Amino acid sequence: MFKQLLLIAFTFCSLSSYAKINELPEEFSDFSLNRDIKISYEDLDNLLEMTVIDMGMSDRSSRKSQSSIGTRMKSHRNNDTALEANRFFFEGVTKSEIKDGFHKIRVSLEKVPSEVSLNDLSLDEQLAYWLNLYNTAMVEKLIEHYPIRDTEDLLFGDDSILEDEFLTVAGYKLSLNDIQHKIVFEKFGKKKPIVMYGFYQGNIGSPNLRDEAYKGSKVYHQLVENGEEFVNSNRGMQIKRKNRLYVSKYYEQAESLFSDFESDLREHLEDYAEGQMKSDVKYAKRFKVDIEDWSITDLYGTDRDYGGSASTNPAAMLNAVVSNSAVPIGPEGSGSGIGAVNVSHITDSIMMRTMDFGRFSPEMLEKIKKLNLKRQDNSGSVEIKDLDSNN
Repeated sequence: MFKQLLLIAFTFCSLSSYAKINELPEEFSDFSLNRDIKISYEDLDNLLEMTVIDMGMSDRSSRKSQSSIGTRMKSHRNNDTALEANRFFFEGVTKSEIKDGFHKIRVSLEKVPSEVSLNDLSLDEQLAYWLNLYNTAMVEKLIEHYPIRDTEDLLFGDDSILEDEFLTVAGYKLSLNDIQHKIVFEKFGKKKPIVMYGFYQGNIGSPNLRDEAYKGSKVYHQLVENGEEFVNSNRGMQIKRKNRLYVSKYYEQAESLFSDFESDLREHLEDYAEGQMKSDVKYAKRFKVDIEDWSITDLYGTDRDYGGSASTNPAAMLNAVVSNSAVPIGPEGSGSGIGAVNVSHITDSIMMRTMDFGRFSPEMLEKIKKLNLKRQDNSGSVEIKDLDSNN
């Protein structure tokens, strides 16, 4: 009986050892003016550069047929948005060792607070950290559920990946929604709603997944680029019948960032709109949140046909990685081994980063060490004595 009680007590303590967040915790609420401490995202840069295809700014063209340059996308419900948004080579990644990279990077990002308190980072460095953790975890979840065509149920269904508390940061169990709404929107978004464009959700109707990691030194520049691309695309907003403004349903997720949703969002869109659209937004008589496209941003889709230009884009390189990842290097191998070299290089980079010194260079670790020593000196000392049983 005693053993059973111990087991129950141990299980209860284990389950309650991680806290959930209802508001911004103290561990995430402060910041430093010191910009010397920077998190390295070299490994994430490597993965994103190889797996994300930057499609550039939208020209607001609609798809007239079932094929586009270099690829054929099938069964798409919205021709206005079918040609927009950066693409991710889901099919290729799920067939290679590269998929493990996103998991390893996500785990290493969760461990950052064990090396340095997030409150010791500048605000920009913190924002880049949260966006990279969110997007890496999102890609990991999408890879886990692939192949899929439509992400709506995955994001908002009964088993929503946005509500799954599978992340642990500084002792707190977090979901993707926690990061977006309870941390980033709460801490950064009230004065700078541009942060909403940092959250990729796997579908054409969401902001872009960049082909690089967010960096503290340029995070707002990167977010502005994402915002300009999104606003000036068919999936961000459209003017119909000259006086009707239609906007993306994604903005409903960011409603808390606007005191007066319609008025403030219209002003925001006007700021980022280009050309004639700026005037159209300002004078539109009707406003409707109606644009959506839940199609996954897979480069080829679950069914694919290669177009003539496929061999010249980065996807072709990744396809070579997938095809050759198991091919021995050297004259005895049946191929050139290029794929194996690429996968090995990425895997080695990830392991070096996560096992040797985490997210910080040796020089940066020395700065962190000095910071911690200074904090200990400033905190003073407390002497604990045994109390007499009579006291």
